[in-house]
Amino acid sequence: MFMQRNVAYVLLIAMLGLIALGLVMLTSTSAVLASTDMSGVYSNLRKQCVWLTIGGMTCVFLSRYDYQKLLRLAPWALGLATILLALCLVPHLGATINGSRRWLRLGGWTYQPSEFAKVALILFLSWWMGKYQRRSGEFLKGFLWPILCVVPMFALMIKQQDFGTTAIMLAILAAIMFCAGTKLLYLVPGSIVGLVGVLLISLFKPERYARWMAFMHPHLDHSVMDAKKWQQLQALIALGSGGLSGLGLGNSRQKMYWLPEVNTDFVFPIIGEELGMWVTLAVVLAFLVLVLCSGWITIHAPDPAGVLLGTGLTMMIALQALMNLAVVTSLMPCKGIPLPFISYGGSNLLTCLAAIGLLFNLHRQGIYQMQNAPTLASASYSVRM
Repeated sequence: MFMQRNVAYVLLIAMLGLIALGLVMLTSTSAVLASTDMSGVYSNLRKQCVWLTIGGMTCVFLSRYDYQKLLRLAPWALGLATILLALCLVPHLGATINGSRRWLRLGGWTYQPSEFAKVALILFLSWWMGKYQRRSGEFLKGFLWPILCVVPMFALMIKQQDFGTTAIMLAILAAIMFCAGTKLLYLVPGSIVGLVGVLLISLFKPERYARWMAFMHPHLDHSVMDAKKWQQLQALIALGSGGLSGLGLGNSRQKMYWLPEVNTDFVFPIIGEELGMWVTLAVVLAFLVLVLCSGWITIHAPDPAGVLLGTGLTMMIALQALMNLAVVTSLMPCKGIPLPFISYGGSNLLTCLAAIGLLFNLHRQGIYQMQNAPTLASASYSVRM
């Protein structure tokens, strides 16, 4: 009973701990800018704090606003996400960063619509599969129509070459539909086609192909491949250099222009280098606690749509963290996936805080008497072949 009442507090503590570490590491990694522009040391921190404030208010609002009312707006959210993704391709509105056109620029601020698209996808699928729960085993209502509704959004993301986020969203889509009762006869072939399609499209892009080759053959000498494997090799050096206790906060050597993206996608190796293995293990433990608490809240959601919503939100955070950690430890090819709550970037921070707010909402309305708690079986979430 203690766990049931206080799981949200444990989730909150894990989240705040990750955010605090992220702010500390942002200050540390931004210090490298002091040699050229002293204001740059605090510029990123100020921006991150602004996004944190906006995200905190969003988290509080979503924790209090009835998620069942929010789900009724899901089709509009999906449409808005699609429009925002399309605007990224419009000249003077979309911004190109690191060769990819997937940001909207307003003044000195940028926003990545694919982050909102993840939440919109989860809301839409939870709303649709909850509404047509009794027909989830049908081909049209339970598989084809929801797929067709999200195809334009996926097409725009592939056009923007955001293959990592696309893969995460495909996994979320498959998981929600599986939990809702979509037949494996439809779901398995569809998932395979989607993932293989994304993989083949990425292989036809020279830069992505070089990443795959660098991952598959890390010891081969090739100018293009060497540039692609440089980041991951430097990340491994950073992790190994820290040892158990680290070199000390601010004393990283790899952040001094050896390891690119040290405050965004590759912040985790700098944590290991400066603070040591024990802190990196604590980060992994914090994410594990966060996912377990989110899962506990999800299985006690008051209705089937809430179960699906919690499943999608939990998977969104878990997959991002897992993919980021896999990339920086060379367990998968290099992808631009930020580490939730820690990496610099307002779009992802806002999205993750919104997800936690929705999970708090589910917890507030949850049913924690075990004899009355909804289960996948009682919610008719049996997988039909």
